[in-house]
Amino acid sequence: MNPATWPDGMRVIVRRERPHPGAQLRFTDPDGLRYTAFATNTRPGGPGRQLADLELRHRRRARAEDRM
Repeated sequence: MNPATWPDGMRVIVRRERPHPGAQLRFTDPDGLRYTAFATNTRPGGPGRQLADLELRHRRRARAEDRM
């Protein structure tokens, strides 16, 4: 990733979490933790723009795309 070539306001948010019990670990899951990342150009701050809101929106979209 080269942030110098990104549009203004673009950022990547990375989250580290433990997989649910019984999840098949991948070789890319160091120390048993799973990393997920998403890019957004939503400005930080304000209602609906907090980190938890952005993550929820990302997960809902991914769930919808999985069902298509």
